[in-house]
This record gives sequence, structure tokens and C-alpha cells, in this order.
Amino acid sequence: MLLYSSAQATEVVPLLLHRWGNFRCFKLCGMLLNMHISSDVTTLVALFAIVSPITSIPVFLSLTAGSTTKQRRVIAMQTAAVSGLTLIIAYFVGDIILKVLSIQIEAFRIAGALVIGAIGWSMVMGRQSSIFTAGKSGAMVVPLAIPLMAGPGAIATVIAIGNTDRGTVRAANLIIILILAALTGILLLAAAPIEKWLGEQGLMILTRIFGLLLLSIAVSTVMSSLTVYIHSL
Repeated sequence: MLLYSSAQATEVVPLLLHRWGNFRCFKLCGMLLNMHISSDVTTLVALFAIVSPITSIPVFLSLTAGSTTKQRRVIAMQTAAVSGLTLIIAYFVGDIILKVLSIQIEAFRIAGALVIGAIGWSMVMGRQSSIFTAGKSGAMVVPLAIPLMAGPGAIATVIAIGNTDRGTVRAANLIIILILAALTGILLLAAAPIEKWLGEQGLMILTRIFGLLLLSIAVSTVMSSLTVYIHSL
């Protein structure tokens, strides 16, 4: 038994095909949206791993030792803001700045590694970093925001991403950097409870360990940058 006459079929079939086409379109759009969200999450996780605000907590506690709770909160928020602003600038115009100044990215990485190495050495030896002899307020810029948070690796990464991104992807990555800055601020604000939980001896041990890690990161960065530069000759 026929459900449709030939005349009705000529009207129903195109309608079904149209609806099926819309369904496939919606399905494709959903897949593309999921891929885009997955890519954004991957970018956020990668930048979070490179910036590594968690490993900067002992550095933050060491360099702000003797500061009041209010001062630490201010420094934490300022550090997050400066590091986020630095990554945003690097994302949009970092490559242009390096080209104008004729600075190779490997030279930039080595310079940052030397600063990180100096901080790591002072932490291992249990010395107060000479960077803060002018005052604790300098902590928000050097070395907490630059080069620990927005270090050579993070800056080089956002520059590379910025060179290939266009349109709405740039807006999405801008939001990712802002989220990363917010997470950084939250983790640094949690430094005080961590200090209380660890105690003086625990903080001293953790500071030495992370100071050694910073030294290792600095040496590794210098070695890899020199290797890249030598191979490019």
C-alpha cells in the first residue's frame, strides 16, 4: 500500500532531503565546535604546563618572605596581571618586536634562562636575591611575572601561536591567556595557606628543591637554544 501518491512524493522527497541535509549540517557544525573546544582546552593545558604557576609558589613565598598578608595578595594579583599582559603583547606583536630589534628567539630564551638561573642559585644557597634590594614591590615584575611566569618558553609559544592564528581563533586564544592569568592569581593567593601547612622547615626544603629545578631548567634551556643555533649555522 502506497503512503504517498506520485504527486505527493514530488513534494515530500525534496523536503526530506532538505531536512536530512540540515541534520548533516548541524552534525558537522557540532563536530567542528567540539574540535574547536578541544583545541582550546589543549592550548590552555599546554600554556598552563609551560607557565607552571604551581612550581612558582615556593619562589613566590621565598621572595616575599617578611611581607604582610595584604602585601602578598597585592603582589600575587599584580604578578598575574603583568604576566598575562606580557603574554598578550607577545601574542599579538612579539614577533614584530623581535624582528625590529633584530633579536633571535634563541638569544631571548638564553637571556631569560640566565635570570631564572640566578634566582635558582640564590634559592639553593638560601640567599636573599639581590633583585629585591630595592623593595618587595619589584617582585611582581622580575622575576615572578618575567621570566618565571611569562618566561622564554611561554613567550616563544604564544609568538608561534600568534603567527598562525587568524580571526575568531585569536579571540579564543586571548580568552585562554586571560583564564591562565586568573588561574595564576588564584594559585599565588593560595600560597599563604600552603606556607602554614608546610611550616618553616618544610618551606626551606621545598625552596631548595625548586631552586635546583630552576637551575636545571635554566641550564637545559641554554643547552637546547645553543644546539638550535649551532644547527642553524
